[in-house]
Amino acid sequence: MNVLLFLLPLLFTACKKSSSDLARSTTPVSTLVAFSTAFTNNGTFPKLYTCDSAGISPAISWKDAPAGTNAYAITMHTVPPTGANHVYICLYNLSAAVSNIPDAVSGIGTFGINTVDGKMSYTPPCSQGPGPKIYVITVYALSKQPVITVAANAVTMDVLLSAMSTITLGTSTLTVTYTRS
Repeated sequence: MNVLLFLLPLLFTACKKSSSDLARSTTPVSTLVAFSTAFTNNGTFPKLYTCDSAGISPAISWKDAPAGTNAYAITMHTVPPTGANHVYICLYNLSAAVSNIPDAVSGIGTFGINTVDGKMSYTPPCSQGPGPKIYVITVYALSKQPVITVAANAVTMDVLLSAMSTITLGTSTLTVTYTRS
């Protein structure tokens, strides 16, 4: 009996979760899902959205935002063999009420600059060289609108990512490829 009385406190101590374990187990996991009706994740990027056709921005939708989401942002880029990001879309200040952007988006959110022509708009991929190119589209769920400390015409993807670094609740990425003929 004395041995049992001695072992019971040890058993309870061993089974007790630490507060850091508890925090980890209750931390919400991002459930955000990005998708498009025009293409699938790991699929082919339609010609319509490239310089080989109309070059309009693609429709992108999302669902299942994490709790506390009050804003969204979207980026699209590729990393060419040279290593420097080519950014095609940098869109932020999307309200929590928005769950998609249509083809040829305008009047929704605020555009940062793309790195192809330096304009505050979508620019279509027009990659050079043989073989497929990989493009990454990311939707960010944010706890609030990002605070941008530079002029609107100086908001790059890097500036936006820095402004969102502490307010990002979740992300969802679509990866697509396109091969120019």
